[in-house]
Amino acid sequence: MDLLQNNKSGQQIQGNLSKDFWSSRMLLLYCFTMPYVSAFAFTGTLSIPLFIAVFLFCLMGFGIVSTAKLPAGFLGFDLVILALFLFLVVFTFLTNGWGNARALNHTIAYISTFLLFYVGIKYAFFNNNQRQFIFITVLRFITYACIISAVYANVEFILTNVFDMDVNEYIPRALETEQVYDPIVVGLFIRARGFATESGHFTFMMELFSPLSVYYMYFSGMCNWRSYSKIFIVLAIFFSFVFAASSASFVIVPLAILIAAAVHFKKVVVYLRRYPGKFAIGATVSAVLLLIFNYFLSLSTLILLSVTDKLDSGSLDDRQERIDFFFEKYSRLDPARKIAGVGPAGFDILGFDESKNILSLYYSITFEVGLLGLLLLGSFLLYILWHTFKIKQAIGFFLLVSVISGILHYNFISNFWYPWFWFIAAFGIFCNKKLLNG
Repeated sequence: MDLLQNNKSGQQIQGNLSKDFWSSRMLLLYCFTMPYVSAFAFTGTLSIPLFIAVFLFCLMGFGIVSTAKLPAGFLGFDLVILALFLFLVVFTFLTNGWGNARALNHTIAYISTFLLFYVGIKYAFFNNNQRQFIFITVLRFITYACIISAVYANVEFILTNVFDMDVNEYIPRALETEQVYDPIVVGLFIRARGFATESGHFTFMMELFSPLSVYYMYFSGMCNWRSYSKIFIVLAIFFSFVFAASSASFVIVPLAILIAAAVHFKKVVVYLRRYPGKFAIGATVSAVLLLIFNYFLSLSTLILLSVTDKLDSGSLDDRQERIDFFFEKYSRLDPARKIAGVGPAGFDILGFDESKNILSLYYSITFEVGLLGLLLLGSFLLYILWHTFKIKQAIGFFLLVSVISGILHYNFISNFWYPWFWFIAAFGIFCNKKLLNG
């Protein structure tokens, strides 16, 4: 009846056509499509999340111009850090990489990544007046994306290894690292990689999304799915990690949980005392299911083999050689370049073999934009951690697991142009400053 009074229907239609309506809907679509940075992508750069992020960034520009103001709480120290970081990137490109096409591409990648995947997304959060709606709906869509990715990884692994059917042949995929990716573990099975370019990148995304999915299903109070559905989803997420066989994740996830539990120790103890029955039932069911699956699939052996294979395959030796190469070349740089860096795509600028580049964001940043760039990146990550620490509600624990996992995993990959971590960072700051403690 309310829709028929006071012309509220007309007001609603007008509101639905507003930029805020489209901003929130595109933000939800962005959540849902974030896993597809390789699968269904046009190239290794052009993907569905990128196009949506461009749209949201344009809405941000229109909103700032039309209102001549910024949303409350949007402008923070994080944006100052990013401005300085991007200025340093452009400066080192102009002084060291001018005329180098690869350096130009890396410069554009730095600028577009942080402006589109962090600044534009943060604005979409802070400019939305329906805070609680956007909070819970974002969690729901993140959970949808996580479920689809986990189920696909399980199906991919089973079809490939049991039925000798490569389901990836039927999904368009950007050929970003196809030539160097080796999915075989100890010569026994082919790892799942979901919708990402390779297994380690897939588990990186799952490390960021799965804690929030668990929070939404069990702790948000807004998920009315049946218990057996939630158990199935948790098992699908767990097995997606196992079948991806990323050794880094087997260490990172438990470590992140332990650190988050230590930070929220009192709250964890209070929860266990308040709901001992739930904890006992959950632990018992999990243990029984793991024992059953371990009996038929030998999960412990699968995990152990993946870890020992990583240790014996020469991967660690190769990584150490890259680190030694980095320090050898970095130590010979003049003081100015040690501080400000060689420039984006520094290995190419100096004519070094790209195969010697370290697959770590922190080493890459140090070489390309120097110790100053590493300091700025570290300050930005500390800013995110600080705001995550300050969240007193239950989601603070799960966000902390996600953020810590992302920070730790960047020691093993250098693909900063993925949108996943920067989205979690913007979402965490929104939760602390605008929604929960604001």
